[in-house]
Amino acid sequence: MKYKLPEILEGCKQEKTIDQRLLYESYYGYAYSVCYRFTENEGDALECLNDGFVKIFRNISSFELPGLEAEGEKAFMGWLKRIMINTCLNNMKSRKRKVSWGQMDKQLENEYGANDNSITDISYKELLTLIQQLSPAYRNTFNLYVIEGLSHEEVAGMLGISVGTSKSNLLKARKTLRKMLEKYYAKDFQRYE
Repeated sequence: MKYKLPEILEGCKQEKTIDQRLLYESYYGYAYSVCYRFTENEGDALECLNDGFVKIFRNISSFELPGLEAEGEKAFMGWLKRIMINTCLNNMKSRKRKVSWGQMDKQLENEYGANDNSITDISYKELLTLIQQLSPAYRNTFNLYVIEGLSHEEVAGMLGISVGTSKSNLLKARKTLRKMLEKYYAKDFQRYE
């Protein structure tokens, strides 16, 4: 039997364990992918994911579904994503640890151009390694602006910085990444000479 989101959310509001489990299992993969981009490793991602779901279950009564089912799913996923991101950022601040960024999507290709082979020929793991070398401020801004698609105003609000600092951090992150890619490929070319 397939359960619908409104039914699951209603059960969660009534603190029914079965519905909480259904919600957790249904959105685990999505929430994990969000958390993984904002944490240093799998363990930290799982910790943030579980902390985020605790916050969701505590505050589920404040979430109201829009009328249409498709809009409800989208609204819930946006709410869940925001909670997961905030949980990761808060955990990072409280630990004063570096944040790592992960999964690249099509927006990254758009940032550097579809014909730029330095992005399209590099493996996901190699690119992730380069991005993890950015300073936390540059990674935060890069991830929120490029990967999450937030505006500079939204990035500034989430990170507690000015819009100008957001723009500056993004520019510096791009320049630093480009230099890293040039060094990366210089090593590659030297192997074949």
